[in-house]
Order: sequence, then structure tokens, then C-alpha cells
Amino acid sequence: MHSKAVVFGRNMKTLFRQILVIVISLLVVSVVVTIAGFSPITMLSGLLHGVTGDLGGAVRWSIPLIFTGLAASVAFKAEVFNLGIDGQLNMGALAGTWVALCLSERIPRGAGLLAIIAAGCLAGMVFALIPTLLYVRFKADLVVTTLLLNFVAELLTDYAILGPLRPEGTASQAASTPKFAENFWLAKLAYLPNSNAHTGLYIAIAAAVILWFVLKKTTTGYEIKLVGANPHTAQDSGIRVNYIIIKAMLLSGLIAGLAGAVEMTGVLHQFPKRFNTGLGFDGIVVAVLANNNPLGVLLSGAFFGALKNGAANLQRLTNIPRPMVEIIQATIILAVTVKVSLKMRHRLSRWLSKMKTAGKEMES
Repeated sequence: MHSKAVVFGRNMKTLFRQILVIVISLLVVSVVVTIAGFSPITMLSGLLHGVTGDLGGAVRWSIPLIFTGLAASVAFKAEVFNLGIDGQLNMGALAGTWVALCLSERIPRGAGLLAIIAAGCLAGMVFALIPTLLYVRFKADLVVTTLLLNFVAELLTDYAILGPLRPEGTASQAASTPKFAENFWLAKLAYLPNSNAHTGLYIAIAAAVILWFVLKKTTTGYEIKLVGANPHTAQDSGIRVNYIIIKAMLLSGLIAGLAGAVEMTGVLHQFPKRFNTGLGFDGIVVAVLANNNPLGVLLSGAFFGALKNGAANLQRLTNIPRPMVEIIQATIILAVTVKVSLKMRHRLSRWLSKMKTAGKEMES
């Protein structure tokens, strides 16, 4: 009973801290907007309209951000920096679209959607496995390899759109694949009509709950957290660290690929060229704000979904120009990610200290 009270108190403290970060970032943004000669009240009301006036739009953008936030959080739990979520999402979206275009309209809706989502998950996992194996076998830096594979994914999808999946009878520079059958579209949310909000929201919530259960209640989750806390202790405890890293990256890639498949079936219904506007990197910020807690990702994903939608409304409803809107978004993201910078600085100083100690021991 006492331990539950401690955990609850710790969670409430973390939630309060995250809310405080958001409030401070909004205050900083208000100062920046005022210096630029615009009204902070107009800015805040425009952002607020992203929720109150266009809840469907906020939900629409929250869905992929929850998925990418979950993908980032499970990798970060194992202290693995997966910067390839954008590429894994792209490959999941492309695989899902390809399967959807190959399916017959006579296939039952549920079976078709399941096949599309399974293809997206598998593609995301495979694309996450490539840099992981390079790390395990050759110690190639995961940050570098996952980041560079994003560009590989972009070029592969460009090839698919301009080549094998190009609509018949169109110019070679067609910007998207054909639309797949409406039978394989995710349903819109009935209580948010005239919007792009869809039932992928339920899939995102289910994914967050399942991931929370895996990390909190299973042996795999315990091993992932132990490897993230101290890989040397985990190794001494008999845990195969590389095997757990592979597991964490596969799970991260699976969720990223799921994000791509849901984006295709829920909103776009075809694969457009370069559709992914940094959703993977936004997901990293979502995970950081949630302190890598899957249930917290639901809240931080909703916040950033509202912010993304509010920024679009801000440009449309106010006299604040687009560059200023982008500065507002960047300022909030910078305020949220300060904690990551401090953590990385601490880790770098600790690593340098170990190197100096090792050097002194070699000299003696």
C-alpha cells in the first residue's frame, strides 16, 4: 500500500513538472511574440482554437504523434536512441498501401485492414532491424545509422511511387499512388463529424495500454528497463543485453510501422510523395515530455496534436505570419527538450570522466 502511494506521488510530481514546463514555454513564446510586434492574446486564442474550435483536427494529429511517441519511448527505455522512426513510419505506410492496392474489394473489411496493418508493422520492424544488427554485430553507431536510413526510406518510397506503384496512364512525375478501395478505410469518428479524426484513435489508445502492460508487468519490460538503467548490471545478472536491445528496437519499429499504416487507412488512403512531415522527430519530443511513460504519451501526444493543429489555425485565423508560427512551435519544443540536453550533457561528462580514469590507470 505504501509503495503504491509512493508511485502515485512520483507520477503526480512528474505530471506537475511537465505541466509547469508547458506553462513556462507558453510564457516564453508570449514574450517572443510581443517582441515581434504581435499580440500574445491573439496567439494564445489562436492556439486554443486548435482544441475548442477544431477538436477533430487536434485528434487527427494526435493519433500519429501518439504512435511515434510510443515508438520513441520504448527505445529510450532501453537507452537506445532510435532516430529512424520517420523512415520506419514511411516503410510501414508504403507496405500497407501496397497490400491495400493488391487486395480485392471482396475481401471482408476486417480481414483487409488487419492485413494492411500487419504489413505496416512488419515493414517497420524490418527497417528497424537493419541498424540494430549493424550495432550488435559491428558496433555501428545507432544514432547515425537510424538517422541516415530515414533518407534511404525517402528514396525507396520515391522509387515506388514513380515506378511500380505509379498509377497507369499518368505522367512519370505522379505525386502519389492510386487510392485504394474505400472498403479498407478506417471509419471516421461519429462524434467528430466533418473532420479527419478516425478510429485509429482507439488503436493508439490500445497500443499505449498494451505497451504500458509490457513494460510494467512482463519479464521483457523489466529486462528492457534494467538494460536502460545499467547495461553492465544487466549483463552481470545474466541478461543478454544485445538481445534485449534487438527486442526494444523491433518493438519500436513495429509501432512506427503501425503509425504509417494507420495514417494511410485513416486519412490519406493513398501514399503521397514525401507525406511524412517530421512526425518521427515530433514523436521523440512527445516521448520526452511523457518521461517515456506510455500512458503519459497519450497526454503529451494530445497536447502536441492540439499544438500542431492550433498552429495551422493560427496562420489562418490571425495576422501572425507562417515564419512566426514556426518560431512559436520551435520555442515550445525547445523548452520541452531542455531536459534531454541536460541529460545528454551529464552522460557525456560521465563518459569523459571514465575515459580520463582509464587513461590514468594505463599510465600507472
